[in-house]
Amino acid sequence: MANMAASMKGQKPELKHYLRSNKLPDVYEALLTGLAVMCPDDPLQFILDKLRCLKENGMEELNWDMFVEDYMKPPNKVITESNLDFIFNLDDESMIDFIDIPVNIQRGQGYFGGRFEGITKSRKIWPTPEMYATAYGHYNMSLKNMCFSAWMQYYLHKKKKKMAMEKKMTRAALHHAHRILRVHLNVWRDWLRYRKGCQAMAYHKLKRIYFVSVGIVLFREWRAVAKRNKDQREYFEISLRRLERGENVDDEETFGQGDGDAQDKLSGQLGIELAVKVFSFLDIADLARCACVCRSWKVIAYHSSLWNRLDFSKVRNRLAYGVTDLVTTKLLSKCRPYLIHLSMRGCTQLQSSTFLSISECRNLQDLNLSQCKGLDDESLKFVVKGCKIILYLNLSHTHITDASLRTISKYCHNVQFLSLAYCKKFSDRGLQYLSAGKCSKKLEYLDLSGCLQITPDGFKSLSSGCNMLQTLVLNEFPTLNDDCMMAVAAKCTKIHTLSILGSPLLTDETFKRLANNRNLRKLRIEGNQRISDLSLKAIGKNCTDLEHLYLADCQRLTDASLKAIANCSKLVVCNIADVVQITNTGVQSLAEGSCASSLRELNLTNCIRVGDMAMFNIRKFKNLVYLSVCFCEHISEKSGIELLGQLHALVSLDISGCNCSDEGLSSLGKYNNHLRDVTLSECADITDLGLQKFTQQCKDIERLDLSHCKLLTDGAIKNLAFCCRYLTSLNLAGCKLITNLSIQYLSGVCHHLHTLDISGCIIITDKALKYLRKGCKKLKYLTMLYCKGITKHAAMKMMRHVPALKFSDDEIPVYYGYK
Repeated sequence: MANMAASMKGQKPELKHYLRSNKLPDVYEALLTGLAVMCPDDPLQFILDKLRCLKENGMEELNWDMFVEDYMKPPNKVITESNLDFIFNLDDESMIDFIDIPVNIQRGQGYFGGRFEGITKSRKIWPTPEMYATAYGHYNMSLKNMCFSAWMQYYLHKKKKKMAMEKKMTRAALHHAHRILRVHLNVWRDWLRYRKGCQAMAYHKLKRIYFVSVGIVLFREWRAVAKRNKDQREYFEISLRRLERGENVDDEETFGQGDGDAQDKLSGQLGIELAVKVFSFLDIADLARCACVCRSWKVIAYHSSLWNRLDFSKVRNRLAYGVTDLVTTKLLSKCRPYLIHLSMRGCTQLQSSTFLSISECRNLQDLNLSQCKGLDDESLKFVVKGCKIILYLNLSHTHITDASLRTISKYCHNVQFLSLAYCKKFSDRGLQYLSAGKCSKKLEYLDLSGCLQITPDGFKSLSSGCNMLQTLVLNEFPTLNDDCMMAVAAKCTKIHTLSILGSPLLTDETFKRLANNRNLRKLRIEGNQRISDLSLKAIGKNCTDLEHLYLADCQRLTDASLKAIANCSKLVVCNIADVVQITNTGVQSLAEGSCASSLRELNLTNCIRVGDMAMFNIRKFKNLVYLSVCFCEHISEKSGIELLGQLHALVSLDISGCNCSDEGLSSLGKYNNHLRDVTLSECADITDLGLQKFTQQCKDIERLDLSHCKLLTDGAIKNLAFCCRYLTSLNLAGCKLITNLSIQYLSGVCHHLHTLDISGCIIITDKALKYLRKGCKKLKYLTMLYCKGITKHAAMKMMRHVPALKFSDDEIPVYYGYK
């Protein structure tokens, strides 16, 4: 206002008269007052509405507060006169206020700050602009304070009202929700009463139907069993007569009905999806042969889902010239858009052209180049520059150097699995490159087995960069010492799987430090004579999530170690083979600990102090699936072996070298007929009678080891073949009484057999190989060492049908025990 009043001081009277005659100051003041008091949401629309109202009603009743609603006006007016009226009504003369100031003789200060001296008489002075500014500023500040206070009261009132409304709405919503729940609860109660009534009625009806149905089912099953036994007895009688005549049992089934129909029934009847599923069980060589049969088979054989995984290691011995660059480049060029998994393990003839083709497979995630002698630093650079999304990389048994590790750290940003096992040419600097690369924070699995050139400095560099490692494999590392592992244990705190087989220099200090990380779930140690019970106590105390423990040939461990790990409630596998100080007390501690309910595999091989009391405690392992008590000489037949039959979850059992005869074997099969894998090697007291009873009770046997059971004859193998028709692996090494007739029985019935060992069977001749070629079409592994009755010509001929065959006609070794 002060500035406005000062600005009107020098204006022309005509302008003042125009402003006054049109009441522009009054309109301006009324609008400002309305805006300041009413605070509309849309100020512009408010001004337009009020101006339209003035235009319609005229300005006769114009007042400075006419745009303020009655409820917003104060009961007592503070301002009785318009300020703008005061400003615009005054002329230049009236704007001058004369002030009488007495004048003293002495010097002093006037009312408005002017200096004066002496007292003569009163005189009038002109107010200065600073005085006007001060006065109007004070007045405006008072108005602002008043308006702000009013606005603050209005805001607080509105906020309080809003909060009260929110509380009411919250209570209303809660009440509504409770009411809905109450209604639904009543409906549910009525429905529940109705359902219970229906169920009670249905129960009585179903109970009667159940007893009637059980009787019908029992009768039908009895009839089916009787018919099946009759048919089986007739089949065995017919098969036995045909085998004695030298015929194959399933000749007709092998070649089908022979109706001469050459149509493609595979893709026609099964459909393309099922046909592709069938073809997925074939390897590369078989798929290539199937593609040559007909056009429809070619379409199926080249389906993209069949070529996202290539494994040349399975066919490298089947091809005439091995896996060459010509073969690999041709196949890789066809399947490179959808190839994800590629294995070149053991393909020693590959050169740079193959690796260049691999680099064009942009979607490759899993690459195995183990034992590829042609792989060098330059070839690997081609591969990793092209395949930038590799997650799994296996370079074990290759000649890579530090340059390759530098290339991996530069281009393989996502690699999680890396195997450098038995790579002798890289050094600590290579590990520095690896730990400094972008892949170091994503690397989870690292295998450095057999890399003896790595020093403690290399392990320090590795642990400083690759601190996210979860699995570390350091097998066959005789130079590994505490200095190397301390750096790893200090920084790689997320390691949960550690394998250090064949590292005899590590002491308790290393394992104590590893146990402090509390993340160990799988630990494998072998051949360490310095580790003691102190390490196992630290592991059992801190690593409560331990699942897999392998402590083979650690001679200083005692029963105290087993007592320490007995509280690992998640322990699944426990292997303490060749720990000769373990006794029955240690096994009892395991059985009484919290790990008894979770333990599934237990290996007590060569624990010579373990006896019958341990077998009694082993019965408490209700979920035990695998058990090995090889060469535990103190386990008797009646008090020990028979108790193992009470482990109803047991699937795999190894009692090699134990005191087991026909009686124990028969009891074992009587109480547990779910066995799938049984090893009876060097059980010299087992005869045909015991094996016959065992096979008649355990007909689901898939793998059986009868090596060096010297009392077995063809009669035992005859019962084995007819009772265990799903046999896949059989070891008859050292069974010197076995003849061609046994092989004839096996080839005639056991068509699923893929592994057979007849080493030392000196009576077997070339005729047995004819039976195997004719009946055992799935045979993949055949071992015929020290078989003097088989000629080299017959063995060479058999190699065409069996991928892996071992043959020799040397003299029988002394340890076979032949006289």
